[in-house]
Amino acid sequence: MYERGPKEPPSIPPPPRGTMGSTRPPSDVRIGDFVYLDGVYQRVRDMRSAGTAAHRVLIFARREPWVMREARTTYRPIDFR
Repeated sequence: MYERGPKEPPSIPPPPRGTMGSTRPPSDVRIGDFVYLDGVYQRVRDMRSAGTAAHRVLIFARREPWVMREARTTYRPIDFR
């Protein structure tokens, strides 16, 4: 059986079905995107400005709000139109 070494980071589960990941700055995040936080993909329900365009407060259904301060991989549902 394979065991992770002490320096090996934990593996990330596959992204939500029907989404595509991309590194986006806070200004490009949209409602409906998913962000991987605390070992779970959280869907953005709402967002607020955090004083500058470089920061956003993301609001989720099952987690406290989180301030996005830098570019991060987010997962956006694929639009088949």
